[in-house]
Amino acid sequence: MAKNNTPYDPYRSQQEAIRKAKGNPNKNRHHKKNNSNYGGGDYLKEKASQKAAQKDAEKVKLPLWLKICLGALFVLLIASLILRLTVYKDNLAMNYASSLLLGLTCGALFYTRRFRHTKKDGKFYGLISALLAIMAVIYGGMGIIGLLNILGVL
Repeated sequence: MAKNNTPYDPYRSQQEAIRKAKGNPNKNRHHKKNNSNYGGGDYLKEKASQKAAQKDAEKVKLPLWLKICLGALFVLLIASLILRLTVYKDNLAMNYASSLLLGLTCGALFYTRRFRHTKKDGKFYGLISALLAIMAVIYGGMGIIGLLNILGVL
């Protein structure tokens, strides 16, 4: 056999190995896996889909009637607060009505958070729920008592 007289060049042999590997897809799939031989694109896509499915499982769909009631309460609350702060500044009935609407809105939010979104638990979540319940009782009570005083019942 004839002896090859070319000197050994590690860089050239490395480049030759890379060229051969790219030509043979079964030998090296490194360039097809998002720069990783261990996970690749399929693994990352599967992990992202699992995370999205977990988020969807945590979400609770609100019924249509509750969405409509919450929307109407917020519209009425914003309208009453704007009217109370601009047109009816000294009107006691408007003050009590807006307090009652604020209490009803806090109560609806408490109901939504506590009895519809049952997947979440935690100190901060519980603190906000308790704060909403306290505000619902205080503002609702102030509004009802004030309106009953104006009507002469109390």
